[in-house]
Amino acid sequence: MQTLRRKPRKALPLQDEAAEGLLDATLTLVGIAQMGTTKTGKEDWRHFLKLCISGIPLSYRSQVWSECSGVNEMAEPGRYEELLSEHNGEQNQCLTQIDLDVHRTMPTNVFFGGDGPGVPKLRRVLVAFSWYDVEIGYCQAMNNIAATLLLTEPSESKSFWLLVCLIEKIMPRDYYTSHLLTSQADQRVLIEYTGELLPKIWAHIEGLGVDLPAVTFAWFLSLYTDCLPVEVLFRVWDLLFVEGMVTLFRVALAILELHEEAILETQSAAAFYSLMHRTTGQLFHADKLVQAASTLRDRVKHTDITSRRTYHIDALRQELGL
Repeated sequence: MQTLRRKPRKALPLQDEAAEGLLDATLTLVGIAQMGTTKTGKEDWRHFLKLCISGIPLSYRSQVWSECSGVNEMAEPGRYEELLSEHNGEQNQCLTQIDLDVHRTMPTNVFFGGDGPGVPKLRRVLVAFSWYDVEIGYCQAMNNIAATLLLTEPSESKSFWLLVCLIEKIMPRDYYTSHLLTSQADQRVLIEYTGELLPKIWAHIEGLGVDLPAVTFAWFLSLYTDCLPVEVLFRVWDLLFVEGMVTLFRVALAILELHEEAILETQSAAAFYSLMHRTTGQLFHADKLVQAASTLRDRVKHTDITSRRTYHIDALRQELGL
C-alpha cells in the first residue's frame, strides 16, 4: 500500500475577520486547499476559509470534507467492497476490540446506541480499515471517528475513504500506531503552548498537580468526538479538514481560554477534571469556540508544532529505550 504524504505549500487564509496574512506553509496539498497556491486563487481561498469558519452547510459538508481531504483523488472504486469480501470470515487481532467498541459507540445516538441501525455499517467500515492498513489496524477512538463520518456521509464506502484520509493524511502517520509516541509527544507540545499562551491557567493547574493530558489526550486521539456535542464537533471538523491537525491544538487552547475564569476558581485537580468534563459536554456555542480557535492562527502554526513534536518524539524514544 502506498501512503500519500504531506507536501509543503503556501496559501492565504483568513486572519480573524480581515482575510489577511499567510496560511501556514505546511498544510496538506489536497483538494480545495490547492486554490490558495496560485495568485488568482488566493482571494478564493480567503473567501472559502471564511465560509468554513462560519460553518459548512450540512448539505455540502460531506462534499467539502471529501474534496479537502483528498478522498476524490485517493478513493479506489470497489476497493472497500473488495476488502470486506476478500477477508470475509477471516480473523485479525483487531476484530475482537472492534466488536466490543461498536456496541458502545455514541450510546445516546439513535443511529448507533446499542444495536442501532448504524452499528453494522460502523463495524464494516472499521473492519475494512483494519485490513486496508494492517500497520495501524484499529485503535480505540477510531470507532467514534468513523461513526461521526457515517452521520455526515451515509455511504459506507465514502465514509471509509474519509476515514483513510483522516488517519493517513490529515493526522501524522504514526498517530494511531500501537506505541502512540506521536500522540504522547503532541501532549507535551500542548503543555508548552499552554504555558506560553495561557500562563495564568498553566501556573494554576500546575500548582494543583493537574496532569493536563489526562484530559486532553482523549480530545486529540478521538478528534474531539468523545467530548463535544455533535453540532459543535462538526464545526471543529470543518476546520480540521480544511486546515489540518493544527486545529486540534487551537481548539484545545480555545477551550481552556474560554473557561479561564472557572479554571482559576478550581481548588483541586479533581475539581479541574470535573470542570473540563462538564464544560466540554455543555459547550454548545460553536461560533464562540471556532472564533476563539481562529484567533490563534498566528501563534499556533503547523511548522512550529512539527518542530516541537519531533523534539519530544526523540525524547520519548530515549526515555522508553526505543
